[in-house]
Amino acid sequence: MQLLNSNIVFQGRTEAIYKVIVIADPAVGKTSLLTKFAKNQFKERYLSTVGVNILKEPINLDENTVANLMFWDVAGQPQFSMLHRPYFNGANGVIFTFNLSIPSSFSKLKFWNKNVINYGLQKIPHILLGIKNDVHEKERIKLHKILEISNYMNAPYFKIILSHSGNLKYIFKYLAINIYRYLSSF
Repeated sequence: MQLLNSNIVFQGRTEAIYKVIVIADPAVGKTSLLTKFAKNQFKERYLSTVGVNILKEPINLDENTVANLMFWDVAGQPQFSMLHRPYFNGANGVIFTFNLSIPSSFSKLKFWNKNVINYGLQKIPHILLGIKNDVHEKERIKLHKILEISNYMNAPYFKIILSHSGNLKYIFKYLAINIYRYLSSF
């Protein structure tokens, strides 16, 4: 028997699949983020997502509990906005992303948050993830502004540098645990 926290006890092996939508403007690094996580690869070449890319990766919450995160990498181009409803439907978690060197991607976070609210997903666990492609990229968004929007959206803020492994597994495990706890509260 394992304890994930003081209220949830697991007997045997538990597995679950959670749908996580990854949303942001185009060219922010959503697909690169997921490729780095799943394959530990980083490619600087940008290929635009058409519609959605779906990737499933397991996260061990403890020795008896596996959360399979089904990431939906949603295209950020305006011409795909009519597809948001089916992509957002049934989501268990949200990753709001922006590129630390592209201020316009940061300024659109309120737009993406409004979409999440409009689809009734404001209560599900979500995080705010600032992305840099490499350590040499200049950050053009002030930390106090990031923390303001993080507080406004009630989304914990994390930062990742894609050319390094960093804390990506920790970030996704954090989200998976919060989704598990949220869904277990019903």
